[in-house]
Amino acid sequence: ESNERVYRSDYFNVDSGVKIYYSYSTCNSIADDWMTVVSEKVAHLDLGQITIEANVPTYNLPMMYKRDPTSNEILTVTGSEYYNNNVLYEGVYPDFVEDIMKISKGDIKNITYTHRSKVSSDLHPGSSFTAAVQDIQDGLVDMGVGPFWITSERLLMSAFTIPIVYDRVYLVVPKPGLNDESFLQHVSK
Repeated sequence: ESNERVYRSDYFNVDSGVKIYYSYSTCNSIADDWMTVVSEKVAHLDLGQITIEANVPTYNLPMMYKRDPTSNEILTVTGSEYYNNNVLYEGVYPDFVEDIMKISKGDIKNITYTHRSKVSSDLHPGSSFTAAVQDIQDGLVDMGVGPFWITSERLLMSAFTIPIVYDRVYLVVPKPGLNDESFLQHVSK
């Protein structure tokens, strides 16, 4: 047992099972040398002009949609064109992802969009968004693009970025009277 302060190294992923600890006071050291190594490594990090394949859970105007190939109408409900990767996606999200690709300075060569798999839709018939995340977990795509809510079920399947947009959700209940049961009594029935 030591009186010196130690830190767990984050060099190895927590899930790796490797537990390495260090202390700056043991050798009268400071973090400067290590931070130099880390900054040089990050400065030379190159994704190598990767192509990212992203799935889209569903249409959501004006964020993500397709046009009817015949009439050029904006579609609000998915149909057979949803599974046709030749019909391109439009909207705020593709524009945003395009901007990310541009500022990557060549690290991201291309982003292609596809649909969620039919199998994941069968596994999660109640949510096209959970189905899309299932495809990420299964390694069919690299990421999903859409207005995803981060649920506990989805978080067990995949990592999420920080939210780009926050939804404001309110719970509206009737105004309680003097003899009314409490909200907790009401919802616990």
